[in-house]
Amino acid sequence: MTTLFSNWHFMRILRAAIAVWSVFEFNRTHDALILMLGGIFAMQAIFDIGCCGAAGCAVPQQRTMQETQTSKEIDFEEVK
Repeated sequence: MTTLFSNWHFMRILRAAIAVWSVFEFNRTHDALILMLGGIFAMQAIFDIGCCGAAGCAVPQQRTMQETQTSKEIDFEEVK
């Protein structure tokens, strides 16, 4: 329950607003496709997931030059 009521950032609020808008639009037009789209946005807002999942688009940390040199030792073999 604490996950549902904490960490509300801009994208989560935007998804919830789109879900609420789609429910009102469904009541006005009776278009089921809008309701399904709103349901998808509602689930994303409730569970705080997006296209990539929770922190799925995080960029890996950059390693130092010394770490990359020691971990990538290459053995060369002369071919005649």
